[in-house]
Amino acid sequence: MGWIADIQAAAGFPVKGPAKESKVTGTFSISGLSSGIDTASLISQLMTVAAQPQTALKNQLSAEQNVISTYQAINTKLSALQAAADAVTQAGTWSATKASSSSTSVVASTNSSATAGSSTTFNVTQLATAQISTVAVTGAAVSTPANGIDIVDSTGTAHHVNLTDGSAAGVAAAVNSAGVGVNAAVVNTDSGPVLQFTSATTGSAGAFSVAGLDGSPQTLVAAQNAQVTVGTPGSGGYTVSSSSNTFNNVIPGVTFSVSALATGVSVAVASDPSAISDKIKALVDSANAVLTEIGNDTGKGGALEGSYQFNSLVQKVLSTVSHGDATSSSYSAIGVQLTSTGGLKFDAAAFAAAYTANPVTTKAAASGTLATAMSSLASNFSTSTLAPMISSGTSEVAGLNKQISTWDTRLASQQTALQQKYTAMEVALQKLSSTSTYLTGALNALTNSNSNSKSN
Repeated sequence: MGWIADIQAAAGFPVKGPAKESKVTGTFSISGLSSGIDTASLISQLMTVAAQPQTALKNQLSAEQNVISTYQAINTKLSALQAAADAVTQAGTWSATKASSSSTSVVASTNSSATAGSSTTFNVTQLATAQISTVAVTGAAVSTPANGIDIVDSTGTAHHVNLTDGSAAGVAAAVNSAGVGVNAAVVNTDSGPVLQFTSATTGSAGAFSVAGLDGSPQTLVAAQNAQVTVGTPGSGGYTVSSSSNTFNNVIPGVTFSVSALATGVSVAVASDPSAISDKIKALVDSANAVLTEIGNDTGKGGALEGSYQFNSLVQKVLSTVSHGDATSSSYSAIGVQLTSTGGLKFDAAAFAAAYTANPVTTKAAASGTLATAMSSLASNFSTSTLAPMISSGTSEVAGLNKQISTWDTRLASQQTALQQKYTAMEVALQKLSSTSTYLTGALNALTNSNSNSKSN
């Protein structure tokens, strides 16, 4: 009987030919209705053995996914290295500027179109303001709802505001809902409540008037532009105005904001070596990130332990620095050098000194040689080595998943067959037990009958 062989195999007994008896020993729990064998546990053990090929595939899949994740991590850091290197080679990096102001009330900044050496001196003669007008609240109503009010902007355009409530609060709510460039609020002052209207923007373009109120609004603050003056207007001098307290492109590429009246304010544009230095530091940091990642991945226990290709990439990154620039001059002259632990370091002070002494040579070494070489190295390895590896690994994962899925179907069928087999075995044993009980009873009855006949 096949089930006896299965039991013997699961229990570790050698099977030689057909079984002659059903005696089984092992570590099974007693749970079978007829056999006394824990058939559920037996089936589980048999399925564990049957699933070993699939388990091996799953282990292989996990290892392959780990390798692909490692490839992707390295690729991400190589992309960052390439981006950092490309930033160093961009012309805008080397034309970086910064603006300075002689007054604490004037804050200046530059963009990429600013030119080092440009400057201007001016007086801040006017700050931008938003118009504020008020009307006293003397009763329950400040306007007749049926008539509404009109707000006239600086171009002379009238914006009608409908009212459903003539109270100060009702007028304020209606104006705020109308979206006409004016905000309104009821303000409680020492002299009593007032209905206050405020332009939503600063500058003369925000000027307005209000008609239709029971009282005439009083303008407390007039709308005006900010203004800087150079020299004496009318005598060769000029003014520059802004609707806000920020001025753009008075000097091309320069923005400055004013916060107080001031005289003799100087704004100057100069080269910004620190911005360039930051880009080179970012390049060095990105290169170190690549070296650290590969070091962890190829070290003992890493997913790429001992990989020649990736250890070779480490050597290429380090040799790019150790070989120096196009003239074989050491990059340490511009602040980039190797460390004793197999990494790179950047000395900002050394770079600043080199750039101040010879900006053309420093730019050629950092941008034309070092950054270009690093960008090319990162791009080539990513494209020619990592991309095919990731693609191949992805295909391998797909194949393994397909095999594992096939095994799922196969094992499910095998488990169903075993369950059916052992269910049939239990039913057969139950029948045998019932027959045995019947025969035993019959024999006992016959024996008792014979004994009674002899005694009579």
